[in-house]
Amino acid sequence: MHRAPWVLRLLILSLLLLSAFPLSSLGRHLVLILENVDPKGDSSPPSDDEASGDNEPAGGDSSAASNWDDFAADLKPDEDLDPGSWRLVFDSDPVGNASIPADDALYFSSVRQMVNAAAAGDLDAMDEAVAAIDEIARRGHAHAQSVMGFLHGAGCRADRSASKAFTYHYFAAEGGNPQSKMALAYTYFRQEMYDKSVKLYGELAETALASFLISKDSPVVDQVRINDGAEENKEALRKLRGEEDDDFQITEYQAQKGSSAAMYKLGFIYYFGLRGVRRDHAKALSWFLKAVDKGEPRSMELLGEIYARGAGVEKNYTKALEWLRLAAKQRLISAYNGIGYLYVKGYGVEKKNYTK
Repeated sequence: MHRAPWVLRLLILSLLLLSAFPLSSLGRHLVLILENVDPKGDSSPPSDDEASGDNEPAGGDSSAASNWDDFAADLKPDEDLDPGSWRLVFDSDPVGNASIPADDALYFSSVRQMVNAAAAGDLDAMDEAVAAIDEIARRGHAHAQSVMGFLHGAGCRADRSASKAFTYHYFAAEGGNPQSKMALAYTYFRQEMYDKSVKLYGELAETALASFLISKDSPVVDQVRINDGAEENKEALRKLRGEEDDDFQITEYQAQKGSSAAMYKLGFIYYFGLRGVRRDHAKALSWFLKAVDKGEPRSMELLGEIYARGAGVEKNYTKALEWLRLAAKQRLISAYNGIGYLYVKGYGVEKKNYTK
């Protein structure tokens, strides 16, 4: 008699959990450039010293000017940008991991138990997991508080209470949980408390910007990762890592069969961390190298960027220039942009050369 409501609640919980996942997703081709130069200001040509490149080192070492070093600095891992990320729930078993605090390990294992129980329809196991999460939340664990906020808000394995949901989200947001910040910002917006809403949305925007590839100089390749936040939510739990996606598997199969276009696409996905796949520069490098063995020019261009950035490899402007030149020889026009940039900066060449 009461079976249907429980099934409905289970379905709601599954949708809720999937929609709350803080995973990155679709990448769009945008450029974000930060400049301190007034476009209406001084437009005088560079000085002789600047044109000669005497003030900046050239070649393949990593001692080039700080402008490029800032651009090529190591990207922050997803866990730093979103400390409440559920990736550890699916990537590994955190219990017993000495590098993870005890409450964090218990939180991740409890969330894993809750998700697995929801998938199996085991309500007793779900109640046990929710009780464990609630206990951690009462000890002030921000990410556990966030989960309890969503559970109370939906009435899933917890009493439905808008006030409890708000309270949990409030303290979770104070503790830095981005999902609760988003929920709280929307609540404030619905209540026309726009100042508080904008403040929280602004904090989330700053976090989002920190995950982009940003430079005060023009990048070698004009592709910047922008997070959409929606693409992962439509598949089952095993697809949360991205590599279970049908399109990804087809691409991987084609790449393994020798398709240079698929090799490039796979390397591109790993390089920018698209479609829910975790960014992996080593795998990206491997697939790009396989693609260039078959003469794929776009992979040559991205290899140039990889060496210029030092993304997963030792930074080497000379190699970067070599790869960009190979791409240009294959009539890939955008590679000339990277070559020109290196000449303007004097990286990987004898000196700056504005003519080239």
